[in-house]
Amino acid sequence: MDNEVDNWPIPAWKLLDNRGTILTFAINNHGTTVMARPVTVTKERILSAALDLVRSGGLPLLTARNLCARLGCGASAIFSSFGSIHGVRDAVREEARKLYRKRVGDGFALNPPFKGFGISLIWFAMDEPELFSLVMESETRPASYKEYIDSYVGFKAESLSAIEKTFGLQENEAEMLYYQLVLVALGLASTCTRGGSQLTIPQVSEILGKNVRAFLMVIHAGKDVREGFIPNAGGGPEGELDSYVMMQALVGQNHLLQGLRAKPRYILDEEWAELERMLRNSSDFRPESLREEHPGLTKGDIRAYILSHLQFSVSEQAILLGISPASVTKARQRLKAKLLPTS
Repeated sequence: MDNEVDNWPIPAWKLLDNRGTILTFAINNHGTTVMARPVTVTKERILSAALDLVRSGGLPLLTARNLCARLGCGASAIFSSFGSIHGVRDAVREEARKLYRKRVGDGFALNPPFKGFGISLIWFAMDEPELFSLVMESETRPASYKEYIDSYVGFKAESLSAIEKTFGLQENEAEMLYYQLVLVALGLASTCTRGGSQLTIPQVSEILGKNVRAFLMVIHAGKDVREGFIPNAGGGPEGELDSYVMMQALVGQNHLLQGLRAKPRYILDEEWAELERMLRNSSDFRPESLREEHPGLTKGDIRAYILSHLQFSVSEQAILLGISPASVTKARQRLKAKLLPTS
């Protein structure tokens, strides 16, 4: 006998049968054994207790020992329903995703719907920090932030529909606004779940509203208007605002790139790996994906692509590659031809 039962009028204990069913019994004043109705540990009770454990301390707290202690049962009751503790964890993840989809999806009923979606996402993170972290936990490293958002945040179709109806944007503009606001919302959610700050819903609404208005201004403003706020923007070979801004940021953060920009010189083989690593961490650049889509690309083509992506001029690329400016121009033309979609 073990586990003395409290709140009984007479001393009582509980035992488990071989199926994990709790059997509560007591011995009355006449020495007679009194058996209470068996309490079965159902799959629903196990899942509910497992969710409570995760809520209180995250997934590491969800162990077979802790779950048995909370339920007052043996491991056989858990394993007969879920196979193993890993099965319980998988079920908790799925239950957390269901709760996330329900709570965050309800945000589209607010006005405006897309802002309501962002508010609901952050509110869920504030209200259920451990479950939110579980839902957003990536098991593998996504190829890009867009792939991560599509896989773990979701609601892209609903968001694009709401954005197009509310703001009258084209699909590509709506997609830009969707990813930008989700990145802001995830940043705020992360701040709240990690104890950095506790925001109120009015504060969240104000922050998201300002960001939406700012992004809408950028989308509707022409290149000449944007360049009025960012001197020399679009001054690179391709004239792309985003590439130019990224280049300025990278130059300030990376010693190798800073030196190459200040005083161009031939790039050593081992230094190409550093440039490639930097681009991987700051953009969607993936050389293996490029080669997969365009099998004819050579090592020289990839290097030309990297330098163009980093906004080096033709004369600078000539020095960095150790070839003539005319050869750089021809290499860029060949690269452009190879990257054209095949019919």
